[in-house]
Amino acid sequence: MKKSSEILLEKYQVRKTKKQKQEFGVWLTEYLSKYDYTVVEDKYSKKGCNFIVGDVESADVILTAHYDTQPTFFLPVMMGFSNWISFFISQILMMIPIFIFAALSGFIIFKFSLGLGFFLIPAVLLLAYSIQMMCGLANKHTANDNTSGVATLISILEDISSEDREKVCVVFFDEEELGLIGSKKFYKKHKEVLINKPLFNFDCVSDGETLTFVMKKKFIGSSVCELLKKVSDEAMKNSEKKTRFTDALWNIYMSDQRHFPHGVGVVAAKKAPIFGYYINRIHSKWDTKFDGENIELLKNTMLNLIKEI
Repeated sequence: MKKSSEILLEKYQVRKTKKQKQEFGVWLTEYLSKYDYTVVEDKYSKKGCNFIVGDVESADVILTAHYDTQPTFFLPVMMGFSNWISFFISQILMMIPIFIFAALSGFIIFKFSLGLGFFLIPAVLLLAYSIQMMCGLANKHTANDNTSGVATLISILEDISSEDREKVCVVFFDEEELGLIGSKKFYKKHKEVLINKPLFNFDCVSDGETLTFVMKKKFIGSSVCELLKKVSDEAMKNSEKKTRFTDALWNIYMSDQRHFPHGVGVVAAKKAPIFGYYINRIHSKWDTKFDGENIELLKNTMLNLIKEI
């Protein structure tokens, strides 16, 4: 594991409050300055700030990851993305504990004739949990979601050759967990130059055996898509891990790449019979797996792609 990844996991794994984000930004700026990079703070609101390395307009490739931390859901979240059906099933499964709690509360109240006033108790608890899910206490464990994506970008910046640096712009997005806000603001600001540029977004890339590229239609029809498959095969030839290239129209992966016409979401997936590909253990204390091999494989894939693009 790279030293930068160790520092991230040890000191900057939680990046939710304004202070925590600023501390991460200070460290990122100081750390990358050792490699002669300049980190630009792109503030789009009082609370939101993207960090940019490189020139958006002149770069051939945009590499991104969100750095903000989600609230803890207490219970582990699973997301299916083999198709629309698996996506919606995973969303329903996530709500089952809430349905059970509501049904059990109603049963107890009616069973013991506690009166309608007692419905206020589960109602308040459900409201409190809903608020927690949206903007509550930070999840303290973010190894996969999304310290892994941040680590991938830093690893690429550390090892890219000097002659390839100008080909790349790297962006650390803020407020992905609040609704892809940072990436939306970034796209709106640079829309004209981003319409035809490939963008790779790394989100949850360290807890799964299949490195999956969820690709927008315009990217699939580009020459860069074929090049990606070629360099990926080269990077993976000595690994037992697998790669998967799939269409974003049918495989629903909700992350920052969705704003961009040539966006590619990169995620490490697991596979279950019938259900298909999924990620799990995120938004909870179980998000602790950080597979350095995945980071290395993705780094090598991107470095090979950038070199040949």
